[in-house]
Parts: sequence; structure tokens; C-alpha cells
Amino acid sequence: MNTTSTVFRWFGLALALGGCATLANTSEQNLAYERWAQCSGPTATLDWISVDGQIRFFYTNPVDRRDIVQCLSEAGRTGPPLPPPVAVGPRGGP
Repeated sequence: MNTTSTVFRWFGLALALGGCATLANTSEQNLAYERWAQCSGPTATLDWISVDGQIRFFYTNPVDRRDIVQCLSEAGRTGPPLPPPVAVGPRGGP
């Protein structure tokens, strides 16, 4: 194996390991996951949580949407604030 090949392999390994380190959640994401666990409803499905802690979820029942948004809002008043959630309803629905 030549020197150039060895350098590229070490560089690739370092890059891969560095990429894994960036896969850890931010503190905002961890807080958002905790709040989702407390506030999610039976007809809601978590879509994603952004690095700043914004929650995006799908819902089929408007009552669940209302309850989840209210619960997340109340949690934001009593703890660290997060961006408002994004609720995505059924296609062609409310």
C-alpha cells in the first residue's frame, strides 16, 4: 500500500467518525422529543424534529391537533421555549 492510499484511508475514517459525531441530537431536539412524548395524541404521528426543536407532525383528528398544540404551548410557557409546532392535516381535509 502506498503512502497516498494510506493517507486517504485515514482521512476517510476521520471524516466518517466526525460525521457520526454530528448525528447526536441537539438539546432542543431532546427537549422536543420529551414534550412530544407527553403531548402526542392517538391519531398523531411525529414526522420530524428540526435541530432548533421545531416539531412537525401529521394528524387525522382536528381535536388531537388542537390538544397537542395547546399542550406543547403550555410546556413552552413553563420551560424553555421552542419554535411553534407544524401540524399537517389529512389531504383535502381541515
